[in-house]
Amino acid sequence: MIVVIIEQCTCVELQGKQLVSSGQVLSFQVENPDVKPMTLVNGQSLPDGIDIHGDRMYWTCMGILTSNDGTVQSAKLDGSDVKTVIPAGQVHTPKRLHIDQQQEKLYFSDREGLRVHRSNLDGTAHEILIQTGDWQKELEKANDAHNWPVGITHSDKLKRFFWTQKGPSKGMQGRILSAPIEMPSGQTAATRTDIEVVASGLPEPIDLEFDDQTGALYWADRGEIPIGNTLNKKTLIGTPPKEEEVLGRQIIAQGFGEAIGLKLDHAKNVIYVADLSGRLWERQKTPAPKRKIYEASGHAYTGIAMYKY
Repeated sequence: MIVVIIEQCTCVELQGKQLVSSGQVLSFQVENPDVKPMTLVNGQSLPDGIDIHGDRMYWTCMGILTSNDGTVQSAKLDGSDVKTVIPAGQVHTPKRLHIDQQQEKLYFSDREGLRVHRSNLDGTAHEILIQTGDWQKELEKANDAHNWPVGITHSDKLKRFFWTQKGPSKGMQGRILSAPIEMPSGQTAATRTDIEVVASGLPEPIDLEFDDQTGALYWADRGEIPIGNTLNKKTLIGTPPKEEEVLGRQIIAQGFGEAIGLKLDHAKNVIYVADLSGRLWERQKTPAPKRKIYEASGHAYTGIAMYKY
């Protein structure tokens, strides 16, 4: 099995100018952890979220945060045939990306753009599902981290999508929200009234995935220890275990270095987590300690996806 990870570039400001080093899309063989990751795509501007459908991978590039030049990109699994799916100007600062495999739809969040987007895999039928403000006209909302969508996923079983609004860094004000896949008649992304709060008062929730097999929602949290920088689980279908009674969720792993990327491997019953400290972790769904399977000092890993070879 290959795990595809994104190394996010470093953004440095020098004499009033932003210098962006090269972000990369990398592949890593889980069965051969002694082999260093292989570079598939170079020269990406703040890449962040990634997912795979068929023989292609799709990822977001945040771009320069003040330039409205974020994009969604695609390539074959060997890194060839790179294409722009969503061009600059149609998304502001895209973060996490998730694919509805059955409907062949891209879902991607837009942090400072204050939106959640959906499109076909080729970028057509591009629509806005959630809008927490107008980033160009409502600067107070654009600067307020409470309004920033970050993580994104969906559930076939529940016919809903989920996203995180992380709140201030380490702020204990993050939320996970949910809405039906279909927009209510006569409503818009800014006015829809069918949004539900799944969890609130979270340290700083980022990436998330829903397990249709077990009815559980998993997410990575960057917030402050002890309940931040964690991997979390909340049961949405069926009776929650007693462990969820106190916090309304289970903390199933701790001690990450800014936990970001999250991916479930149903075949191996494993959860993978990537963090900004350049580490890749593995944790069994059943109770067990997390295990570090790779570390690259000085690197920053954000997105994570996987495919069988």
